[in-house]
Amino acid sequence: MGLLRGQLSRLLVDIAPLRESQPFRMLFFARTASLLVYGVLGVAVSLQVFALTQSSFHVGAVGFAAAGGTALGLLFGSPMADRYDRKPQMVWSRLAFLCTVLALLANALLAEPRLWLVYLAAGLGGLAGGFSAPALMAAAPTLIAREHLAAAGALTAIGIETGAIIGPPVAGLLIAGPGFAFCYAFVAIGAAITPVLLARLPPLPPKSADDAGLCGPHLLDALVFFRTHPVVAGLLATDFLTCLFIVPHVLIPQLAFDIFAGGTAYASLLYTAPAVGGLLAALTSGWTRHVRQPGRALLLLTACWGLCVAVAATAPDIGSATALFGLMGFFGAAGEILRGALLQCHVPDRLRGRVFGLWLLQSSAAPAIGGFQTGAASQAFSVPTVLAAGGAASMVATMAVRAVFPSLLTAKIGKSAQLPSLAESAAHQP
Repeated sequence: MGLLRGQLSRLLVDIAPLRESQPFRMLFFARTASLLVYGVLGVAVSLQVFALTQSSFHVGAVGFAAAGGTALGLLFGSPMADRYDRKPQMVWSRLAFLCTVLALLANALLAEPRLWLVYLAAGLGGLAGGFSAPALMAAAPTLIAREHLAAAGALTAIGIETGAIIGPPVAGLLIAGPGFAFCYAFVAIGAAITPVLLARLPPLPPKSADDAGLCGPHLLDALVFFRTHPVVAGLLATDFLTCLFIVPHVLIPQLAFDIFAGGTAYASLLYTAPAVGGLLAALTSGWTRHVRQPGRALLLLTACWGLCVAVAATAPDIGSATALFGLMGFFGAAGEILRGALLQCHVPDRLRGRVFGLWLLQSSAAPAIGGFQTGAASQAFSVPTVLAAGGAASMVATMAVRAVFPSLLTAKIGKSAQLPSLAESAAHQP
């Protein structure tokens, strides 16, 4: 019995960050509130765009518009997170995001909602999110011990996946019942909670604000860091290439309505499945505390994600498709937990705003590009063909990263991780 309890403790999620740090608890609850409404908002926007256009192309294109706004926000927000107190940056940008949700609500109340207003709100919402994200990501590692970074990532993943699980059915019920306007009103109420919680955090200035830059050439420090440290570069390549060739969720409306002929109910199932898998991965993430080669495990999880996407092309019914989307969520979330912990362990605090900002820039650019080309490909080829080709390309890309960045295989999490200095990074600059 004692042995069984010991094995379970190694498997279940570690809540030490919540137990040991009150500021981290506040940050966690603020992010969780935001993530819960994101799950509703993402589905609502996708379904509204598909209802207005009957086109997967526009579903992907709206995501591309949001990513464009995110990119702009990251370019301005990243250096600011390394120079100024991160708390006001988070609070004011989340208030701006609330305004974009209110714009979507106003548009939904029109007799004939405007598609261009959805594009505009998506872009401005991405701008607000991009401005706040570097500060949010840079603040978390300063509130907990380095050995708890993977656990903190798992806890964040629980919030993400819970929001993704709750979001589709809630969005589906609200849209099928009161309609899109009521759904956006629900999101606005939830979005208002986040800045209130963030306002209760203590000041969060960067540790080395005196050598952090606001704009211009100082962003080159982050670029040099990516270029000269193969572990961080390998993590970036893995993240970027995974989503560059295929973004399966762009195809969900077409799968639900055209392939399986199940409408909104089937769409909700497919949107929810990856979140269920991701939540299971987060709840059983205790093993990340003990894995000896997290980089190798990350690459294996990434390859398994691509395999699930390719196999989904052969799904004969909604049940098997839902199961495969669930496996995608499991492997994707487990890999993201390891990727985030490895990244935070190998970036010094004075560079976190800029490095994390550029990291988030590529993390939004790859799905945006991948989603755009996935939607475009679905206009020329069948959905199974797009899934099979995209999944295969993702697996090939993972093998290429393994070959080009072998040091990723031996990267460590925690106190044993190598934390290079800015001077070491500059020494490698040609």
